[in-house]
Amino acid sequence: MTPRPVFLLFLLLCNPFVFSQNEISIATGEAQVDWTADKSELQVKKEAEDEATINALERAFGRIIIQGNSTYLKNLNTGELVETTTVFNSIANSNVKGDVVEVLNVRFEEKEGFAVLEGKKSKIRAMKCFIRLKAKPVTEETPDFEAYTLDCPDPRCINTAFSDNDPFFLAFKSPSPGYLSVFLDDGKRCQELLPYRRMPDRFQDGIPITAGTEYLFFSKKPEFTSEGLKEYTDEYFLRSESPMDQVRIFIVFSSTPLRNLVMGEGDRNELLKDSEQSQGYKLPKETSSEDFQRWLINTQGRKKDLRVTRVDITIAKP
Repeated sequence: MTPRPVFLLFLLLCNPFVFSQNEISIATGEAQVDWTADKSELQVKKEAEDEATINALERAFGRIIIQGNSTYLKNLNTGELVETTTVFNSIANSNVKGDVVEVLNVRFEEKEGFAVLEGKKSKIRAMKCFIRLKAKPVTEETPDFEAYTLDCPDPRCINTAFSDNDPFFLAFKSPSPGYLSVFLDDGKRCQELLPYRRMPDRFQDGIPITAGTEYLFFSKKPEFTSEGLKEYTDEYFLRSESPMDQVRIFIVFSSTPLRNLVMGEGDRNELLKDSEQSQGYKLPKETSSEDFQRWLINTQGRKKDLRVTRVDITIAKP
Protein backbone atom coordinates (compact mmCIF):
# COMPACT_ATOMS: atom_id res chain seq x y z
CA MET A 1 0.00 0.00 0.00
CA THR A 2 1.27 3.45 -0.83
CA PRO A 3 2.06 5.40 2.38
CA ARG A 4 -0.49 8.11 3.03
CA PRO A 5 0.60 10.94 5.33
CA VAL A 6 -1.61 11.90 8.24
CA PHE A 7 -1.15 15.04 10.28
CA LEU A 8 -2.30 15.94 13.78
CA LEU A 9 -3.61 19.44 14.34
CA PHE A 10 -3.60 21.83 17.27
CA LEU A 11 -5.34 25.11 18.17
CA LEU A 12 -4.12 28.28 16.49
CA LEU A 13 -5.53 31.76 17.03
CA CYS A 14 -5.10 34.29 14.23
CA ASN A 15 -5.76 38.03 14.10
CA PRO A 16 -6.08 40.40 11.11
CA PHE A 17 -3.40 43.02 10.47
CA VAL A 18 -3.69 46.26 8.56
CA PHE A 19 -0.80 48.62 7.67
CA SER A 20 -0.67 51.75 5.52
CA GLN A 21 1.76 51.03 2.69
CA ASN A 22 2.35 54.58 1.40
CA GLU A 23 2.97 56.66 4.51
CA ILE A 24 6.49 58.07 4.89
CA SER A 25 7.62 58.56 8.49
CA ILE A 26 10.44 60.46 10.15
CA ALA A 27 12.28 58.00 12.38
CA THR A 28 15.16 58.39 14.82
CA GLY A 29 17.39 55.71 16.27
CA GLU A 30 20.58 55.18 18.18
CA ALA A 31 22.97 52.34 18.90
CA GLN A 32 26.30 51.77 20.60
CA VAL A 33 28.78 49.06 19.62
CA ASP A 34 32.11 48.00 21.10
CA TRP A 35 35.20 49.30 19.33
CA THR A 36 37.60 46.40 19.67
CA ALA A 37 41.21 46.34 18.50
CA ASP A 38 40.38 44.30 15.41
CA LYS A 39 37.99 46.94 14.01
CA SER A 40 38.95 50.04 12.07
CA GLU A 41 37.14 53.33 12.62
CA LEU A 42 35.34 52.86 9.30
CA GLN A 43 34.17 49.37 10.27
CA VAL A 44 32.90 50.32 13.70
CA LYS A 45 31.05 53.36 12.32
CA LYS A 46 29.37 51.20 9.67
CA GLU A 47 28.31 48.67 12.32
CA ALA A 48 26.98 51.39 14.62
CA GLU A 49 25.07 53.08 11.78
CA ASP A 50 23.48 49.77 10.74
CA GLU A 51 22.35 49.07 14.31
CA ALA A 52 21.02 52.63 14.69
CA THR A 53 19.09 52.26 11.42
CA ILE A 54 17.54 49.01 12.67
CA ASN A 55 16.61 50.75 15.93
CA ALA A 56 14.97 53.63 14.03
CA LEU A 57 12.92 51.30 11.81
CA GLU A 58 11.85 49.19 14.78
CA ARG A 59 10.74 52.32 16.63
CA ALA A 60 8.72 53.41 13.60
CA PHE A 61 7.21 50.11 12.47
CA GLY A 62 7.73 47.59 15.26
CA ARG A 63 10.11 44.78 16.13
CA ILE A 64 9.66 41.36 14.55
CA ILE A 65 8.63 38.65 17.02
CA ILE A 66 8.12 35.02 15.96
CA GLN A 67 5.68 32.92 17.98
CA GLY A 68 4.65 29.50 16.71
CA ASN A 69 3.39 29.71 13.13
CA SER A 70 2.78 33.45 13.25
CA THR A 71 4.96 36.54 12.95
CA TYR A 72 4.14 39.66 14.95
CA LEU A 73 5.25 43.27 15.08
CA LYS A 74 5.90 44.54 18.60
CA ASN A 75 5.21 48.22 19.26
CA LEU A 76 8.28 49.33 21.22
CA ASN A 77 6.30 52.10 22.92
CA THR A 78 3.28 50.10 24.12
CA GLY A 79 4.52 46.51 23.99
CA GLU A 80 1.49 45.52 21.89
CA LEU A 81 1.88 42.57 19.51
CA VAL A 82 0.05 42.65 16.17
CA GLU A 83 0.17 39.73 13.75
CA THR A 84 1.54 40.50 10.30
CA THR A 85 1.74 38.59 7.03
CA THR A 86 3.77 41.14 5.08
CA VAL A 87 7.36 40.89 3.84
CA PHE A 88 10.40 42.39 5.53
CA ASN A 89 13.65 44.10 4.64
CA SER A 90 17.07 42.83 5.74
CA ILE A 91 19.77 45.08 7.25
CA ALA A 92 22.96 43.66 8.77
CA ASN A 93 21.38 40.18 9.06
CA SER A 94 18.33 41.59 10.87
CA ASN A 95 14.81 41.65 9.44
CA VAL A 96 12.90 44.92 9.72
CA LYS A 97 9.49 46.13 8.58
CA GLY A 98 10.66 49.34 6.90
CA ASP A 99 12.66 50.70 3.99
CA VAL A 100 14.93 53.73 4.33
CA VAL A 101 13.83 56.47 1.91
CA GLU A 102 16.43 59.09 2.86
CA VAL A 103 19.01 59.55 5.62
CA LEU A 104 18.58 63.06 7.02
CA ASN A 105 21.36 63.13 9.60
CA VAL A 106 24.00 60.83 11.08
CA ARG A 107 26.16 61.69 14.09
CA PHE A 108 28.84 59.63 15.87
CA GLU A 109 30.28 59.85 19.38
CA GLU A 110 33.35 58.00 20.61
CA LYS A 111 32.94 56.62 24.13
CA GLU A 112 35.72 55.57 26.49
CA GLY A 113 35.52 53.83 29.83
CA PHE A 114 36.87 51.05 31.99
CA ALA A 115 35.77 47.49 32.63
CA VAL A 116 37.08 44.60 34.70
CA LEU A 117 38.18 41.87 32.31
CA GLU A 118 39.67 38.65 33.70
CA GLY A 119 40.22 40.36 37.04
CA LYS A 120 42.01 43.35 35.54
CA LYS A 121 40.79 46.88 35.01
CA SER A 122 41.01 47.59 31.29
CA LYS A 123 40.25 50.56 29.11
CA ILE A 124 37.43 50.03 26.61
CA ARG A 125 36.12 52.04 23.67
CA ALA A 126 32.75 52.19 21.97
CA MET A 127 31.17 54.04 19.06
CA LYS A 128 27.68 55.48 19.41
CA CYS A 129 25.58 56.50 16.42
CA PHE A 130 22.53 58.76 16.28
CA ILE A 131 20.49 58.71 13.07
CA ARG A 132 17.46 60.54 11.69
CA LEU A 133 15.83 59.30 8.49
CA LYS A 134 12.74 59.08 6.32
CA ALA A 135 11.25 55.59 6.11
CA LYS A 136 8.23 53.74 4.76
CA PRO A 137 6.74 50.28 5.38
CA VAL A 138 7.92 47.44 3.17
CA THR A 139 5.30 46.75 0.52
CA GLU A 140 4.10 43.40 -0.78
CA GLU A 141 2.29 42.71 -4.02
CA THR A 142 -1.01 40.83 -3.79
CA PRO A 143 -0.67 37.22 -5.03
CA ASP A 144 -2.18 36.89 -8.51
CA PHE A 145 -2.74 33.14 -8.31
CA GLU A 146 -5.91 31.34 -7.22
CA ALA A 147 -5.76 28.70 -4.47
CA TYR A 148 -8.59 26.95 -2.61
CA THR A 149 -8.84 24.15 -0.06
CA LEU A 150 -11.43 21.45 -0.78
CA ASP A 151 -12.91 18.39 0.95
CA CYS A 152 -13.52 16.42 -2.27
CA PRO A 153 -11.82 16.38 -5.71
CA ASP A 154 -14.35 18.71 -7.31
CA PRO A 155 -14.22 22.52 -7.74
CA ARG A 156 -17.63 22.73 -6.06
CA CYS A 157 -16.17 21.34 -2.82
CA ILE A 158 -14.33 24.51 -1.75
CA ASN A 159 -14.23 24.42 2.04
CA THR A 160 -12.30 25.68 5.06
CA ALA A 161 -14.42 23.91 7.71
CA PHE A 162 -13.47 20.24 7.76
CA SER A 163 -14.51 17.28 9.89
CA ASP A 164 -12.24 14.74 11.53
CA ASN A 165 -10.74 12.29 9.00
CA ASP A 166 -11.90 14.32 5.98
CA PRO A 167 -9.70 14.09 2.87
CA PHE A 168 -7.84 17.27 1.96
CA PHE A 169 -7.31 18.72 -1.52
CA LEU A 170 -5.91 21.94 -2.95
CA ALA A 171 -6.96 23.64 -6.20
CA PHE A 172 -4.37 25.96 -7.76
CA LYS A 173 -4.10 28.11 -10.89
CA SER A 174 -1.62 30.83 -11.82
CA PRO A 175 -1.57 33.21 -14.82
CA SER A 176 2.23 32.92 -14.89
CA PRO A 177 4.64 29.96 -14.68
CA GLY A 178 6.56 29.25 -11.51
CA TYR A 179 7.24 26.90 -8.63
CA LEU A 180 4.81 25.89 -5.88
CA SER A 181 5.26 24.59 -2.33
CA VAL A 182 2.55 24.02 0.29
CA PHE A 183 2.91 23.71 4.06
CA LEU A 184 0.56 22.96 6.96
CA ASP A 185 1.33 24.52 10.35
CA ASP A 186 -0.40 23.72 13.64
CA GLY A 187 1.43 26.34 15.69
CA LYS A 188 4.06 23.89 16.94
CA ARG A 189 5.18 21.93 13.92
CA CYS A 190 5.16 22.83 10.23
CA GLN A 191 4.68 20.00 7.75
CA GLU A 192 5.56 19.99 4.05
CA LEU A 193 2.66 18.83 1.86
CA LEU A 194 4.17 19.84 -1.49
CA PRO A 195 6.52 18.76 -3.01
CA TYR A 196 5.31 15.21 -2.40
CA ARG A 197 7.42 13.02 -0.11
CA ARG A 198 8.81 10.67 -2.76
CA MET A 199 9.53 13.19 -5.51
CA PRO A 200 13.06 13.28 -7.00
CA ASP A 201 15.50 15.95 -5.90
CA ARG A 202 14.77 18.07 -8.99
CA PHE A 203 11.35 18.86 -7.50
CA GLN A 204 12.58 19.86 -4.05
CA ASP A 205 12.71 23.56 -4.94
CA GLY A 206 8.99 23.54 -5.74
CA ILE A 207 6.64 21.83 -8.18
CA PRO A 208 6.84 23.42 -11.66
CA ILE A 209 3.59 25.19 -12.56
CA THR A 210 2.45 25.90 -16.12
CA ALA A 211 0.69 29.22 -16.71
CA GLY A 212 -3.10 28.98 -17.01
CA THR A 213 -3.26 25.30 -16.01
CA GLU A 214 -5.77 24.20 -13.37
CA TYR A 215 -4.23 21.86 -10.80
CA LEU A 216 -5.85 19.69 -8.14
CA PHE A 217 -3.32 18.34 -5.67
CA PHE A 218 -3.52 15.34 -3.29
CA SER A 219 -5.84 13.30 -5.52
CA LYS A 220 -4.71 10.10 -7.27
CA LYS A 221 -7.69 9.96 -9.60
CA PRO A 222 -6.36 10.09 -13.18
CA GLU A 223 -8.73 12.85 -14.27
CA PHE A 224 -7.35 15.16 -11.54
CA THR A 225 -3.68 14.19 -11.51
CA SER A 226 -1.23 16.23 -13.58
CA GLU A 227 1.05 14.44 -16.02
CA GLY A 228 4.26 13.38 -14.32
CA LEU A 229 2.89 13.73 -10.77
CA LYS A 230 0.60 10.69 -10.48
CA GLU A 231 3.26 8.23 -9.36
CA TYR A 232 4.36 10.56 -6.54
CA THR A 233 0.98 11.85 -5.32
CA ASP A 234 0.28 11.69 -1.58
CA GLU A 235 -3.25 11.63 -0.19
CA TYR A 236 -3.97 13.51 3.02
CA PHE A 237 -6.57 13.12 5.75
CA LEU A 238 -7.23 15.67 8.47
CA ARG A 239 -7.53 14.73 12.11
CA SER A 240 -8.66 16.70 15.14
CA GLU A 241 -7.50 16.02 18.69
CA SER A 242 -9.93 18.46 20.29
CA PRO A 243 -13.57 19.35 19.56
CA MET A 244 -12.34 22.08 17.18
CA ASP A 245 -8.77 22.49 15.91
CA GLN A 246 -7.51 25.28 13.69
CA VAL A 247 -4.41 25.18 11.48
CA ARG A 248 -2.86 27.35 8.80
CA ILE A 249 -2.03 26.39 5.22
CA PHE A 250 0.86 28.31 3.60
CA ILE A 251 0.75 28.39 -0.21
CA VAL A 252 4.15 29.61 -1.44
CA PHE A 253 4.69 30.47 -5.11
CA SER A 254 7.66 31.94 -6.96
CA SER A 255 8.61 32.49 -10.59
CA THR A 256 12.03 30.96 -9.83
CA PRO A 257 13.03 27.89 -7.75
CA LEU A 258 12.32 28.33 -4.05
CA ARG A 259 15.27 26.63 -2.34
CA ASN A 260 12.93 25.06 0.17
CA LEU A 261 13.74 24.65 3.84
CA VAL A 262 15.30 21.26 4.60
CA MET A 263 12.87 19.33 6.80
CA GLY A 264 13.28 16.15 8.81
CA GLU A 265 11.20 13.02 8.54
CA GLY A 266 7.99 13.10 10.56
CA ASP A 267 8.95 10.88 13.50
CA ARG A 268 6.07 11.49 15.89
CA ASN A 269 4.63 8.04 15.25
CA GLU A 270 2.88 8.08 18.59
CA LEU A 271 0.34 10.33 16.87
CA LEU A 272 -0.70 7.42 14.67
CA LYS A 273 -2.83 4.51 15.80
CA ASP A 274 -1.29 1.03 15.58
CA SER A 275 -3.76 0.12 12.84
CA GLU A 276 -2.74 3.19 10.83
CA GLN A 277 0.95 2.39 11.13
CA SER A 278 0.31 -1.20 10.02
CA GLN A 279 -1.52 0.13 6.94
CA GLY A 280 1.48 2.22 5.93
CA TYR A 281 0.33 5.67 7.04
CA LYS A 282 3.16 8.14 7.57
CA LEU A 283 3.59 11.73 8.70
CA PRO A 284 4.82 14.43 6.30
CA LYS A 285 8.29 15.92 6.60
CA GLU A 286 8.32 18.59 9.28
CA THR A 287 10.21 21.26 11.19
CA SER A 288 9.33 23.60 14.05
CA SER A 289 6.82 26.38 13.36
CA GLU A 290 9.33 29.04 14.38
CA ASP A 291 12.07 27.68 12.10
CA PHE A 292 9.59 27.74 9.23
CA GLN A 293 8.64 31.36 9.98
CA ARG A 294 12.30 32.36 9.97
CA TRP A 295 12.83 30.62 6.63
CA LEU A 296 9.75 32.31 5.17
CA ILE A 297 10.76 35.78 6.36
CA ASN A 298 14.32 35.39 5.04
CA THR A 299 13.10 33.98 1.72
CA GLN A 300 10.60 36.81 1.25
CA GLY A 301 13.35 39.34 1.88
CA ARG A 302 15.67 37.63 -0.62
CA LYS A 303 13.16 36.74 -3.35
CA LYS A 304 11.12 39.68 -4.55
CA ASP A 305 9.09 37.36 -6.81
CA LEU A 306 7.81 35.29 -3.87
CA ARG A 307 4.06 35.32 -3.21
CA VAL A 308 2.42 33.76 -0.16
CA THR A 309 -1.23 33.07 0.62
CA ARG A 310 -2.34 31.87 4.04
CA VAL A 311 -5.56 29.87 4.47
CA ASP A 312 -6.86 29.08 7.95
CA ILE A 313 -8.94 25.92 8.18
CA THR A 314 -10.79 24.21 11.04
CA ILE A 315 -11.23 20.50 11.80
CA ALA A 316 -14.11 19.47 14.03
CA LYS A 317 -14.91 16.18 15.70
CA PRO A 318 -18.41 14.80 15.00
